[in-house]
Amino acid sequence: MTTKTEPVAQQGVEVLIPLNKLKKSPHNARKTAHGEAAIQALAASIAHKGLLQNLVVQPEVKADGAATGYYLVTAGEGRRLAQELRAKRREIKRTEPIRCIVDAVNDALEISLDENVTRTEMHPADQFEALECAPTAWQGTRDSPRRSRSVEVVDRRY
Repeated sequence: MTTKTEPVAQQGVEVLIPLNKLKKSPHNARKTAHGEAAIQALAASIAHKGLLQNLVVQPEVKADGAATGYYLVTAGEGRRLAQELRAKRREIKRTEPIRCIVDAVNDALEISLDENVTRTEMHPADQFEALECAPTAWQGTRDSPRRSRSVEVVDRRY
C-alpha cells in the first residue's frame, strides 16, 4: 500500500492527516457515546503500542461539492477520540499526523456498520490465556490494567 505524507483525497491510499483535521462522521453507526473508561484505556494502549489500525475517512465537502480541508471518520471514531484525549493531556500535538485510509466510494454508514458489527470478538478463553501471559511483558508498569481487560474481568464471564 502506498503511504503519502500529504492528505490527498485518493481512493484507498494511506495518508497522514493532522488530528485537528479529523471530525466524527454524521453517518457513524454508533449513536451512543463511547464510554470514558474505554477511551482512556484505548488512549493508554495507543500511547504504549502506537495506532495499530488506520482510521477510514472521507473528505468533508460543502453543499457545492468543494472540499473543506477536513476529513470525516467513518471507521475508527474511538481511536480518534483516544488521540483527542492524548492531545488534551499534551501527550501529542493537536496536529499529530494520524494514519488514515481515504474511502470516498463506499457508503459511510455501511463502513461504520461493518467495523462495529461484522468483526469477531476474541473468545473469552483466548483472552484469559493471553492475559495470563501478558503481565510479564508489562511488569513494573502502573497502567497495564488500563491498557487491556484484566484477567479477573475475563474470568468473571464464566
